[in-house]
Amino acid sequence: MYEDIHSSIGFKISQTANRLNYDFVHVLSPFDIAPEQRATLELISKDNQVNQTKIASILGKNKTTVCRSLNALEKKELIKRDCQEKDKRVNIIKLTQKGKDVLQASQESVIKFREKLSSDLTKEEINKLFELLNKVSNTVSKEDF
Repeated sequence: MYEDIHSSIGFKISQTANRLNYDFVHVLSPFDIAPEQRATLELISKDNQVNQTKIASILGKNKTTVCRSLNALEKKELIKRDCQEKDKRVNIIKLTQKGKDVLQASQESVIKFREKLSSDLTKEEINKLFELLNKVSNTVSKEDF
């Protein structure tokens, strides 16, 4: 049965994600980084043993997409990759001082953006939103189609 696009859960989630991403790109533009790059820098800063595979898993992206993002961050001199002695295929990713500086400089803007997102929601509504998004996310898999 045909479903109107405006009553589609997937469409509404995609539309919301696109709007949030558009606004977040604007917030981060003074720092010359994209939202995914900012998230990657944040992950690296919190885990001193993070690698490309772990970043891909946390962000829900494939390794190729994450590799492109890491290459861009490396080109901007925000990260460096350290090859491991035990396994030359595994690179531990570290922030450079410039990366730490960009992360710190953008922190206030990111906090304000995140606070604005939740400003009209109660704690219960936020918890319910997360619960529902997790439920939708776990319901659909590529094998279903």
